[in-house]
Amino acid sequence: MPRQNYNEDQVLKKKKYIMEIAKDIFYKKGYENTSMIEIAKKAKMAKGTIYLYFSSKKDLFFSLVYEGLKILEKMIKNSIKISKNGLDKILNMGRAYILFYRKYPEYYSFIIKYESEKADLNSSEDFVINSYEKSEKIFDILKLAIKDGINDGTIRKDIDINKLSLLLWLQTVGIVQQFELRKKMYENWTEDFSTILDFYIEFMEKTLKK
Repeated sequence: MPRQNYNEDQVLKKKKYIMEIAKDIFYKKGYENTSMIEIAKKAKMAKGTIYLYFSSKKDLFFSLVYEGLKILEKMIKNSIKISKNGLDKILNMGRAYILFYRKYPEYYSFIIKYESEKADLNSSEDFVINSYEKSEKIFDILKLAIKDGINDGTIRKDIDINKLSLLLWLQTVGIVQQFELRKKMYENWTEDFSTILDFYIEFMEKTLKK
């Protein structure tokens, strides 16, 4: 048994190493312009060795997406722990997402790539399914926070939980994505653009507050 655990640890260590190499290349060149041959060369491995750990480029990429979602989920859960009420949970979730974007730009870019693809809900690929399920768990945290806010009186009661949770999800993902894609252009429109993400959280609070 110890021997088996040793082998499992070695496999995990090797996968982490390959993912770290791939993360840098995917981030710099994008998914479409990255090849497994390039990743193998950078990792000083044969291409066939990479396929011992990842079945395809898509598998490797989604492993990075999942890793990013795990980091985001942990940051959100930590933000929930220090929240005082339901409204505070929602606002801190937004702050956690913005902090994730600022602190982990590589993982953020992978998640946005995954989010922008047409959802294949009938996928039979485990690495795709795992990412969808992780996203759904994060979304469920948001729905529960809204429910808590309504119950504790910090959020208006005339709000549909399902519609609001989806709207907040779309808004937060969308505004951060637009900030990233077009920030140079928007910076020409206003001197305060760098603070717009923080202002978004303040605006959300005023909109939701009872």
